[in-house]
Amino acid sequence: MLVEELAKVLHEAGREAVERKKTVVASLGLETPIKFLEWDEIHEDAKEGRRIQARYLLNKFVIIKKVDWND
Repeated sequence: MLVEELAKVLHEAGREAVERKKTVVASLGLETPIKFLEWDEIHEDAKEGRRIQARYLLNKFVIIKKVDWND
């Protein structure tokens, strides 16, 4: 699996955590951002942070992409 693809999936998982209010910010009772930024809207440093996470996970686990037979 490509690092970039997994980085984008991790970004989307972050969106779900924010929407469900299951983040460190939410646990502290602080206000969460109104709009979750899309992948193309975030700063390159933030993208690289997700890529670092993706490379780490790919080095620790065997990760395969699920086949979607509906595609």
